[in-house]
Amino acid sequence: MRGIAALGVMCIHFATSTLPTIKPNPLGEFFQWAHLGIPIFFIISGFIIPYAMYTGGYRLAMAGKFFLKRMIRMVPPAWAALLLMFAVYYGAIVVTGSPIAGRYWPGTDPLTVLGNLFFSFKLLDVGKYIDLYWTLEVEFQYYLVIIFLLPLVLKFASNQVVLTLILLVLNATYLLNDPEYPRFMFFRDNAFFIIGMLLFLYKMKLITKPYFAFASLLFVTLCYIQHDMFALTASVICLLFINYVKFNHPALAFLGMISYSLYITHHMSGVVAEFVLRNISGLTPSDPVKVIMLAVYCCISVFFAWLFYKAVEEPSLRWSKKIHLGRKKDKVVKSLSS
Repeated sequence: MRGIAALGVMCIHFATSTLPTIKPNPLGEFFQWAHLGIPIFFIISGFIIPYAMYTGGYRLAMAGKFFLKRMIRMVPPAWAALLLMFAVYYGAIVVTGSPIAGRYWPGTDPLTVLGNLFFSFKLLDVGKYIDLYWTLEVEFQYYLVIIFLLPLVLKFASNQVVLTLILLVLNATYLLNDPEYPRFMFFRDNAFFIIGMLLFLYKMKLITKPYFAFASLLFVTLCYIQHDMFALTASVICLLFINYVKFNHPALAFLGMISYSLYITHHMSGVVAEFVLRNISGLTPSDPVKVIMLAVYCCISVFFAWLFYKAVEEPSLRWSKKIHLGRKKDKVVKSLSS
């Protein structure tokens, strides 16, 4: 699911916004489904992060260790992608004498650099070097919430009334969200993460099937009310796929493996590929050629994401795995092994 979501996000960006040579693209309308990608990412995080914490024997005393583990896993690739974006932006100025056409650049004042390094764009009111990094701001705010929330949720998982109240209070932080300029982005998107947490509780058999059905319906409805039909659709897809679909394919496994690298590098690799090929060919492409070029740019970006994964993300993953939260839960480990 992560791989398909990342691929969709790349395709819709390339077809509709990122690459001026091939837009408007005949496939732009088709890739509108890719708007599901980011809600799906959030729901998967809502599921997999508490899953990993629970199976790792997480306790509140491990909060600092958990956050360090997530920083080591996520931050080095994100910072490496930022450095590459700097190289592309200033390299274009050196080569062509002007910035990338249509590319907004927020500058390099200390506050902007700080906000980009620590994914605090809205909190510090600064611009982004990579537009999609607003989602990393949401993710890291979620990490700060889940380190305190998970022990509370686990304590009251068997008490359906109290658990519902806890999740509703968490969701009510949406009301603190300023729709014009949200400062704490997790408030706006917390319903997605709550659906992921419900999936985690159900898969671990910590809540009953009837309660899972009731709570899922409640929070899917809230997703729709607070967001839109894409949010509702993404929620239903995740609920169905994570619970009922058992399917694997080497191509999808590969895309899932490199999904984070593809997500954070595709803008940069697509811009570079377009710049090089446009100057080599000198074409003003027709619609059929735009479709071919879209496929070429996507293939180039997937290949670059694989190289980036091997060079940067995989070492970060290995380093983060060296930080153990605690003793794994025996029954969970047995169920996973079976």
